[in-house]
Amino acid sequence: MVSIFLSYPARGDSVVAGMLDDALTARFGDDGVARSLPSANDSYAELRHRLAASAALIVVIEPRARATVDGSLDTYSGLVSWQVTMATTLEVPVIPVLVTGPELLFETDVPEALRPLSHQRSRRIRLGRVREDIRRLIDDLGARFDPETGPAEARIPLILSEEPVHVAMPRRTHGPSVATVYRTRDGELVGAPYGDLPNWSPEIDARYAVRYEVDTRQHSIGVNLRLPSNDARFTFEASIVVGFQVTDPTEAVRHPVRFAVPLLRDFLQDFCAAITRRFSAQDGFEAILSVGQRLERATLPAGIALYHLRVRLTADGHSDEYVRTLKEVRLEPLGHEKSTSGSISFGNLPNRSSPGTRPPPDRMLVARAPTQVPTGQDLSVDVRLVTEGRSVHPDAVTAWLPNLHVADAGTPVTVTVHGPAGLHAEGPLQQTLLVTPGEDPAPIRFGFGARTSGLHRIDVTAWAGGTFLAEVSVEVSVADSGPFRDGRPQTALLGAPRARPGEVTMEVRFDGSRYTFQLRSDTALFAPVVESFTNTPNAAVENAIRELQQLAGGGSRYSAKMTREVIRSAGIQLWSEMVPADVRDQFWQVGAGMSAFTIATDHDVVPWELLYPLSPQRDAGFLVEQVPVVRRTYGQHRTAKVGLRNPRFVVPRKAPTGAHEEIATIRAILDADDSEPITSADELHALITSGRLGATHFACHNTFSSDGSYIDMDDGRFTPSLLTEARVRKLLTETSPLVFINACRSAGVAPTYTRMLGWAQQFMSSGAGAFVGTLWAVRSDSSARFATAFYRSLAEGATLGAAALAARTDQQDDPLDPTRLAYTVYGDPFATAAV
Repeated sequence: MVSIFLSYPARGDSVVAGMLDDALTARFGDDGVARSLPSANDSYAELRHRLAASAALIVVIEPRARATVDGSLDTYSGLVSWQVTMATTLEVPVIPVLVTGPELLFETDVPEALRPLSHQRSRRIRLGRVREDIRRLIDDLGARFDPETGPAEARIPLILSEEPVHVAMPRRTHGPSVATVYRTRDGELVGAPYGDLPNWSPEIDARYAVRYEVDTRQHSIGVNLRLPSNDARFTFEASIVVGFQVTDPTEAVRHPVRFAVPLLRDFLQDFCAAITRRFSAQDGFEAILSVGQRLERATLPAGIALYHLRVRLTADGHSDEYVRTLKEVRLEPLGHEKSTSGSISFGNLPNRSSPGTRPPPDRMLVARAPTQVPTGQDLSVDVRLVTEGRSVHPDAVTAWLPNLHVADAGTPVTVTVHGPAGLHAEGPLQQTLLVTPGEDPAPIRFGFGARTSGLHRIDVTAWAGGTFLAEVSVEVSVADSGPFRDGRPQTALLGAPRARPGEVTMEVRFDGSRYTFQLRSDTALFAPVVESFTNTPNAAVENAIRELQQLAGGGSRYSAKMTREVIRSAGIQLWSEMVPADVRDQFWQVGAGMSAFTIATDHDVVPWELLYPLSPQRDAGFLVEQVPVVRRTYGQHRTAKVGLRNPRFVVPRKAPTGAHEEIATIRAILDADDSEPITSADELHALITSGRLGATHFACHNTFSSDGSYIDMDDGRFTPSLLTEARVRKLLTETSPLVFINACRSAGVAPTYTRMLGWAQQFMSSGAGAFVGTLWAVRSDSSARFATAFYRSLAEGATLGAAALAARTDQQDDPLDPTRLAYTVYGDPFATAAV
């Protein structure tokens, strides 16, 4: 491997030297660059060893005017002189790199101890053409010292091998830094938990079609990007070095891009551009800080995770100033402290492996209960948190997913069970386990008494603070004088990495007569609160929606002030009458640090988005205008990315006024092609069942009644029940699209057999990344304005919850229109767009 020795100038925070360092790393790899920094206390023996192993010594020389004035320059110049002398003795080529301004650097500008270098054949980096000169230097170094391999990006494939499965094929020969993934003949991707499938047999050959070997080693690359500011006249130039590795091999196989560097470069360009375009050229420090903090939490494509990150940002321009440095941010495995060079350091990146180690194994939520019991007998639901690869049951199914972050001291995970009224709970319905590295916690038991015959479903959910982790369900059949039969375990991967600070979830369950509320957060653990209602809330909800719909349609005679009070009163009434007093008190306890609010509910018709929290001491407005508010349905998968790719538009011939203008605006935001809108139910259904559905925006009428919803397409009605196959087969999981039905009452639900059926429930259960719909009929102009603001924010990098909040606040200027409160958003509040 080629190694280049880089000698920094006296000022260790030199921007030009740093940019050169990044470019060398991008070309030769992190292990291919040895560095000598003024602040380092390297011994001469260590420096000699590095020099001897290097193909060349690069000495960066800056003008005396940029040197330090505390005497360290002379000391450092002496060190560089020693390096040059030693490199000559070792026959290592010395390449002086002179940093010059508009005028050439004269010998008198160079420190005396380094003047002999100015007579050697040197390279110049001109301040007006820094990146161009560095690129030429790197190309020349590559051609001279490493002509065989070419650019680093060609040497980092995600997939090392791909071959058809056959009975006599040899077992994999790579070491532990390579993961094996199999594609079944049904198209499913399965990670081999022990590196390869054991006991090869014709049965295994009949199931599996292709074997892939995925590189899970740690790599380091550098990319140079040009990023926008909020002024089209100015841009930022970024130099980003990332250390990365594949932590989810199945996602690497699933992703269509097979080489890491182009994939990462495109991701970083889009991700960082959405952030920097919010800042002016003078706000470079805030911009780079925001980029670093957001990248620290980012979810990357193809199962890739970052374990190291260094970002430099400079203002672009043709000034003759000495590279207008705005700031450098370093994210390295150090404590959270400010470095002496003026950069900012952060701790280890979350959910990343330490250098040289394998990612921690996935954890599974496993629940088991009898499938059949006689009436009157007790039963138990046994729950375990199990490390992947350990025995649970021959039928258990596992897959590679992002790891649950387990702290060294352990991570608490709360497990809650919910059973119907026909099963009587005989103990606590919530228990907390401490998950520690390398060990599985002891199983826990939840007891029930079988009181009523019938088929009963028990839901088991796992939480880290207010963050949902996983969910499984077991079904128990209770019959008079029936037998007792044991059941198979149900498993789910714990897919969220850790509790998100400030995330609060309110679980709401309704069994026909009782509401069960439970508030969850990372700062407090509350017990469930059960509230019985004499009358179901359906009538009150319908009356409230009818009044709000009348206001939205402009049919009210109220003044602006009175309209505002009518809307506000509806929210206060919902808060005071539908939310139990205990839950209201809990809300005020966690409200101050709230970063997002999720309503986890199913089989429910209450418009929780209208909540207006109020107490004698507190009045901050509607909850949806304070923090990002989203919903989640039970059974939906959690995804950190919402698909905005390949957008399509559903616009029947009988579309609302302004529908085509609405989609034209959204097309421009998403940079979508000018394809014909979907007008027929047949075309829409075929696209959904193909599994290739991209982001889908409906601009149409939706008819809602107690029997359910339907959209009148050109060739007939399209109903939620037509999504049943997609829900059962999870056909939208691959693309995780955003589905936005901008129509009348598109988020309403109606009872169908034993489950509530609605657009949101069906799309989210099918694997959609997010769903946006309305709770009542809205104005065409207001709905188009909401959709435009929502798409623009999401496309520019805002989270799903933040995009919804931005769209709501964009419409606060019209007190006569409650449209901003009509929208309900389903998904992960912290998810971002995959574009």
